[in-house]
Amino acid sequence: MMFKYELKKIFSKRVNQVLLAAVLVVTIIYSGMAVGSMRYVDEEGQNHTGIESGRLLAENINQWKGELTAEKISEVINDYKTISAKYPDEIPNTEYGKTVQSYYDIYSFVIGIMTPDSEWNESVVYQLSDEQLQNIYTIYQDNMKKIVEEYGTTPEKRSYLESVYKKIEIPFMFEAKDSWTTMTMYAQTYVLLMAVIIGFLVAGIFSGEFRPGTEDVFFATKYGRTKAIKNKIFAGILVSTVTYWIGVGVLSLISFAVMGTSGFFTPYQIDDPYSIYVMTYGEYYLLILVGGYIVTMFCAALTMLVTVKMHTPNLAICIPFFLLCMMPFIARVLPAFDAFFNLLPTVLTNIFNAVRTPILFQIGSFVFRQISLLMFLYILLFIVLLPLIYIGYSRYGLKKK
Repeated sequence: MMFKYELKKIFSKRVNQVLLAAVLVVTIIYSGMAVGSMRYVDEEGQNHTGIESGRLLAENINQWKGELTAEKISEVINDYKTISAKYPDEIPNTEYGKTVQSYYDIYSFVIGIMTPDSEWNESVVYQLSDEQLQNIYTIYQDNMKKIVEEYGTTPEKRSYLESVYKKIEIPFMFEAKDSWTTMTMYAQTYVLLMAVIIGFLVAGIFSGEFRPGTEDVFFATKYGRTKAIKNKIFAGILVSTVTYWIGVGVLSLISFAVMGTSGFFTPYQIDDPYSIYVMTYGEYYLLILVGGYIVTMFCAALTMLVTVKMHTPNLAICIPFFLLCMMPFIARVLPAFDAFFNLLPTVLTNIFNAVRTPILFQIGSFVFRQISLLMFLYILLFIVLLPLIYIGYSRYGLKKK
């Protein structure tokens, strides 16, 4: 009964009802933006956007679906060389829609392989001989060894990177993955927004009892300093969890229902060949959602703790916004403190960039990737914060004798 009462108090507040309505509106808007951002060019060079474009694009690209062999890569690159020689200034939309669009991801993959230490540079394609194309995966593996030497600053890190790169299965299995690449961008912004909104929701769970005279009644009850406080904490956890996963669930359901799910098993290395996060695009998307959830729960717990300590939600509601929205800008201004900023929770709401940077941490003989370490760290901190909330609130108003 006490637990249901806490939930009722949360959802009966007008401001919380407005926030939940805002979550629904934002979710629908983001879904529409994701679907609308898909672009398909037909054989006549006409651009198409909207509901059908995602599936039409996937159908067009999936003519290359299957094992991405060296022979298939050679066919793509040689065809692109022929077309670009015919149109030296710019490939027209008609030619792009007929051929280039279908294999552009493969073409980009080859450029990524050939430029491990430099910016994306199309000129490398024209320098590739037929022999090099046939040995493209050998070149890829040789470049992996160079990456290991560059970023493996200790024997343990080198050994770790070698073990990571061995997990990459060659040749790749290719499938159109544009719906997933699109959703990774939108989901990353969406989970950040959810963390901020949920911070507002949970900030008022404890603050209501700090009104003049209210705390006397609350703490005078039989379970005022024990079970009632636990129920408040559990209510905050449940509301945060349900709100988050319903939000991302609706976002994903609407978007993928329209765009399709082609590419769930396509390796992420198609876009970033030397990433130390070996995963498929489906796993990449789930990583963003889980990372966002961990940060959301950490911020929710920290918000509740600050409310308990300050006896007001005014400062607490600013915490998620400051940590997740302001800190990235501060990090850009103070690059000398990169080591510090690389450990902040904002990394888990910016996984899109984090997976592209081979940042490793070493503790003794153990080596950890940045995202894995931060996920463990903020789960641990979330667990630690819960008893601190309980202790801080249960001791409120007690005088030392």
